[in-house]
Amino acid sequence: MKIAVLSDVHSNWHALEAVLESAAKDADEYICLGDVVGYGGDPVRCLEEVSGRGWPTLVGNHDRACTDHDILTWFNDDAATAIRWTVAQLTDAQLNWLRDRPESRETHGILTVHASPRDPIYEYILDPGIAQPNLEMLGDRICFHGHTHVPGYFFFYGGEVAHNYWLGAIRLEGPILVNPGSVGQPRDGIRDASYGLWDPEAGTFEFRRVPYDRRGAQKAIRDAGLPERFATRLDYGR
Repeated sequence: MKIAVLSDVHSNWHALEAVLESAAKDADEYICLGDVVGYGGDPVRCLEEVSGRGWPTLVGNHDRACTDHDILTWFNDDAATAIRWTVAQLTDAQLNWLRDRPESRETHGILTVHASPRDPIYEYILDPGIAQPNLEMLGDRICFHGHTHVPGYFFFYGGEVAHNYWLGAIRLEGPILVNPGSVGQPRDGIRDASYGLWDPEAGTFEFRRVPYDRRGAQKAIRDAGLPERFATRLDYGR
């Protein structure tokens, strides 16, 4: 059995469609680490696809902001604009689905969160100083997380925290924090959609990149009247 691990779709239907086509060749199951919506121009289509497939799906900070507007004070003006527009597109049932998503979940013995083990929705694990206390919390466990939009993994090596951007197949040995990157808005300088393929039986995780119709995704953002930078940044993976 192999499980596709997706995170940070961010209303980018064109990227999600490409990832689904890629993953369908190998994946038996799927999990989503949150932020189905936000930034992009196709929140309804993305949410319908993820919720309709019944995937185990966590809540991300953009998902939570759709149902708890007090959180918008933490967002920059453009991100808050995208959330307000997104909420106006969604039905009550869709908003309730977002509201009901859990903050964390155990899957085949692995912890899954959107952001970090100690702060499942909001903390960005971007450097060893933040990674270390989260790794220590894990003991010898494994955690999948998203939120930063940067694929890679943090682990202990020689008593120090190491971070590897090498995106091939890795063997999972805890403690380790594994980020599959972002489906809809990569931020590692690579424009292609990012996701991972996890094999629980073999104990391996494979990072994958998939090209997608960026022009189509950009058009959806512009047609929705969302901030232009959400469209242009897709060309740079930033």
